[in-house]
Amino acid sequence: MSSKNRTCNPPPPDVPALRPALELVRPQNCAITFASVLLGGWLGAQSFPPTLFLAALSASFIMAGGNALKDVLGVETDRINHPKRPLPSGRFSLRTARIESVFLLALGAALGLALPLSATLTALGATAALVAYNVRLKSVPLVGNLLVSLLCGLAFAFGGFAVEHPLPATIPAVFATLFHFGRELLKDLQDIEGDRLLHGTTAPLYWSHRSIRVLISATYLVLILLTPLPFLQNLYGLPYLILVLLLNGLLLYVIATLWRAETPAALNRLSQLLKAGMLLGLAAIVLGTIRIFS
Repeated sequence: MSSKNRTCNPPPPDVPALRPALELVRPQNCAITFASVLLGGWLGAQSFPPTLFLAALSASFIMAGGNALKDVLGVETDRINHPKRPLPSGRFSLRTARIESVFLLALGAALGLALPLSATLTALGATAALVAYNVRLKSVPLVGNLLVSLLCGLAFAFGGFAVEHPLPATIPAVFATLFHFGRELLKDLQDIEGDRLLHGTTAPLYWSHRSIRVLISATYLVLILLTPLPFLQNLYGLPYLILVLLLNGLLLYVIATLWRAETPAALNRLSQLLKAGMLLGLAAIVLGTIRIFS
């Protein structure tokens, strides 16, 4: 057939790609936040009222907006540390990412306005804290790490506030704060090359790599010592103990491997293991509190 007789389809319209927009917000992290809020509320109410799902959506959108804002403001370091992410790779425009981050943060905060007062204040405070972290506090050694970790733990308390029974959410909130603090420090070690080249101010640039490894190890050892206490106090059942011992085995492996992990790739593998550990921790509390096998 002659090339003159061939028909050519016009190119598809230039529309924003959905995949990089989703990558920007870290949907896995948002799903974990959603589940954490539900669990925190369920521990207090032993049910799932509509306000709890609204709180979970609010927290997820706030988390998504914060993740997008982090990439918008950290695009230069990501060109070195994470060049395949949507913004440094050029798969998503910086202008659209800015709009996405503002929209998601505003939506999450707006949803929080329909919740009980304590939950509303938590949603607004978390939104402000994420903005402050990304604009300024991220560059303050340890302070930024601690703030992000507290916000991750706050997801459980947020669920408790939404059902007006926050006290039972205290245990997972404390555990999550310690867990994320160690992981945040580990990610700073992973990203040290880009931070150094761009004159960053993360903790590993202020103190030795050994000091940060000591702090990560100490954090996880404290967590390992604390996690059996809810079972020993008869707050959570046997399934909790079984799963949390598996989680503690994973944490011990991370501690041991951390001292031999020198490359960003090796540190990233540990970070991904810890992300899987988050799911194991959630499962431990769920099964331990419903006491299926107790």
